[in-house]
Amino acid sequence: MTEQTAPDQPVGGPNEPAKSQFALLKTRRFLPLFVVQFLGAFNDQVFQKAFIALITYRLADQVGLSIPLLGLLASALFILPFAIVTPTAGQIADRIDKARMIRWVKAWEIVVMGMAVIGYYTQSIGFLYLVLFLMGAQSAMFAPVKYSILPQYLDRSELLGGNALVQGATFLAIIFGTILGNELILTERGVLLVSVTVVAVAVVGFIASLYTPPAPAQGGAPKVDWFFPRAIWHLVARCRANWPAFRVILAISWFWFLGATFLALLSSLVRETFGANYSVLTILLAAFSIGIACGAVASSVLSKGRISANLAPVGALGLAIVAVELWFAASAAIPTGELAARVIACRETPMNQLVTPCLTVSEFFSTFGAWRVLIDFILVAIFAGIYVTPLNAILQVEAPDAERARYIACSNVLDASGMVVSAGLGAVLVMVGLTTADILALFTLTGLPVCLIVARWAPDTALGRIALSIWPQR
Repeated sequence: MTEQTAPDQPVGGPNEPAKSQFALLKTRRFLPLFVVQFLGAFNDQVFQKAFIALITYRLADQVGLSIPLLGLLASALFILPFAIVTPTAGQIADRIDKARMIRWVKAWEIVVMGMAVIGYYTQSIGFLYLVLFLMGAQSAMFAPVKYSILPQYLDRSELLGGNALVQGATFLAIIFGTILGNELILTERGVLLVSVTVVAVAVVGFIASLYTPPAPAQGGAPKVDWFFPRAIWHLVARCRANWPAFRVILAISWFWFLGATFLALLSSLVRETFGANYSVLTILLAAFSIGIACGAVASSVLSKGRISANLAPVGALGLAIVAVELWFAASAAIPTGELAARVIACRETPMNQLVTPCLTVSEFFSTFGAWRVLIDFILVAIFAGIYVTPLNAILQVEAPDAERARYIACSNVLDASGMVVSAGLGAVLVMVGLTTADILALFTLTGLPVCLIVARWAPDTALGRIALSIWPQR
């Protein structure tokens, strides 16, 4: 990677870098941002999952549409703002103090969560979809800030560790929010509990934002373009001109292409392939999220804080290798004998039927094949964390200081595009007859060419030398 000068000295704390990544959690220049990010990701998931559970089990009959279609619509409405709002958000973030922008965005979250409470109590699907879109827009406004602000708060030697903590905490927040949203909303007082939770978390997040140190603009004030299509076009064109940064953006988008596929198809794998109930899905989701968090932290430890592309090809290669093992493990985990009839019955039972014949956690994990699947999911996630965390740090140092938020915004746009492409391609493969396990393995095997590409950025490593012997530099 191109050598860069060190970022500005950390704001709001001592000049000496933290001795470890976890020591950052004791500093004002990192802890408030960490709390804001964790609570924001957590609240997103609580609202989303509670909403999807609500329409799945109680409100679907209002509109006469299929449950899977309603779920896809919900996902699309949340992701869409990341493509259309983020470019303008990046321009704003480069124009003003990023800490002040964080406070505005968190105040907006309180308003949106107040609207969510109204939607939950009226149980209006249309209004709840509107709230979901507004929440997506709020998250899209925050997205360019949370990573572009890190180089202003952290010393260069702390940047990889800071990214690892943010990345790991985000996925842990996702799984905790997913579990809480799904479990609370359908209880007797579920609407009240979820309403109190989302508003309280939003308020705490806003309070935490008040403690973020100043992070003033580092260059001239860019013009804010409110015409979203033009803003997207100009943003991507501008970032393409900086190839060292843009190639990292493309590499990060592959991570989200793959991650979206796993999260989208995991429910189908559990129900349609294994014939297991929702508790098994929760366990695999938790394993996936915890694995990414562990991989993110491991990348910082293994790199000893040095920002480089050395570990990214290892992550991509590991993903491809484990993909083959996961494909075999998925076949071995399908129950036989007495449980086989339960699996067939589970597949044929409507999703919104509360009592199903699906396998319980203890029944599913009664076979060695099921434990193989669990271990493979953890390994896939660990390698994913090892892959993406260094790339996030590289992008932060490759992007010009004055335009860093716009580069992060460009990454968010391509990430969202990758997620949309993965959904479309996955749908096509389902229609041609591939199983869920086949699709997961096929998508993850794309890690082999990605490993080859990314390894060329680390010519001093063994994988780098192999990649360059196959595909020499021009």
